[in-house]
Amino acid sequence: MMSYYEYLLIFLALIFCGYACYTDLKIQKIRNICSFGLLYAGVLSQLMAWYLGKTTPLYILGLFFGSGLAAVAFYWFGIFSPGDSKLFWGLCLIFPPSLFRLLSGTLSFPPLILAFNIVIPYTIGVLGYLLFKFLLRRDKLEILRNSLIPNLQKEILISKTFNLFLLIGMGSTITYISKLFAWEISRFLQFSLILTAYILAQKLLSCLPKKPIYYTIIGFACIWISLKVSISISGFIYGFAIFLGLYFVIFVIAKQLVLALAMILDRNIDVANLKVGMIPAEQIVQTKHQDGVVYYEKHQATFSSGISDNIIISPSARGLSKEKIAELKNLSDQGAFAKFENKIKIQPDICFAPVISIGALLTILCQGPFYLKLIQIF
Repeated sequence: MMSYYEYLLIFLALIFCGYACYTDLKIQKIRNICSFGLLYAGVLSQLMAWYLGKTTPLYILGLFFGSGLAAVAFYWFGIFSPGDSKLFWGLCLIFPPSLFRLLSGTLSFPPLILAFNIVIPYTIGVLGYLLFKFLLRRDKLEILRNSLIPNLQKEILISKTFNLFLLIGMGSTITYISKLFAWEISRFLQFSLILTAYILAQKLLSCLPKKPIYYTIIGFACIWISLKVSISISGFIYGFAIFLGLYFVIFVIAKQLVLALAMILDRNIDVANLKVGMIPAEQIVQTKHQDGVVYYEKHQATFSSGISDNIIISPSARGLSKEKIAELKNLSDQGAFAKFENKIKIQPDICFAPVISIGALLTILCQGPFYLKLIQIF
């Protein structure tokens, strides 16, 4: 049983979540007094838990840096704003250790639990909403065609084949590490770790030049670790088939379809009407042709989009700055975006504080990942 003090911490966490939701919905911003206040309260609660003998300094350090790394990752991938990331970090710290007393191993780590309870329900909700909007559309076949045909281009096929080998390599690495340290993890958690490692590897490798030596070295390394982990050729083929199906379903069909469906929610905004904080839903890339003429093209942004000097704008949780808007208006005045009718696709405003708060509420009510409670019920 938890003490009154630990119930007070949970109540305090909900108070911070409520205030964050209020400010996020009202002014699209989480005030620093809320996010930093929650971080401060979280650190104090962990120190008090150490004083009471319910945790250790090593665990506190692991929790502090682990949850901080997760918060930075959410921000880096363009999911959370800085305020959202700090809110997530603070919640991971303020939850009392006894809240997860029924769990053990990796599943008892608060950042992982909270991430599951935020990402999975949010993804299900968004996909359900997109599917509902899709069913109301009359141009369903056109949306499907536009989402799948671009993947048949030669360069895209090469890139996706390489990404398949990268996914296999990440999966083999996670499997090798779990066997090395004798970790017993569920299949769901294993796939989640593999997908996280794969997306992170894509992000880190995106800054490297895409030359034949790049594909050769990394592709060979992925195949080598896969063969090393596999106990037989048949085992390697079986694992390859599983990852091929996983990659095809998630990163070819589902990903492209979701990106196409998400365009339903985007809105075209004239460059002259852009405001600070608006988040682009596409990339604008500067291309210099052989004749020396500079063109501007729109590209569909992906998870692995890297940082490059020729990318003028790209989706980012930070949104458009005052300086970037001024640059875009200057280019628009020069006629650079004439073929786009001087319009840019902008993502709909999404307040993530309520989403994080729902994840926190699920964490408290289920005392762990919510899907474990569903398994017990059904």
